[in-house]
Amino acid sequence: MSSEVETEELDFDKCVGQFNLALGGVLNPLRMYGQDHYVDEVQQEIVSLAVQLHHKLSGLDIPYHINTDKLHW
Repeated sequence: MSSEVETEELDFDKCVGQFNLALGGVLNPLRMYGQDHYVDEVQQEIVSLAVQLHHKLSGLDIPYHINTDKLHW
């Protein structure tokens, strides 16, 4: 049973990692304008929101959380 749970966790981590890489490609043009630090922080928040969306779609009714301390306006 724990092997099945570990496999699911590895699959989840793999999917999140692939999403993170794809998102990095989409946000890459912003790095040309010296926005590296901002892109890194925003990318982490978008991945966090995507995981939160997954949890909501899986039936967990929790409010979205955005770590505004990390974002620079």
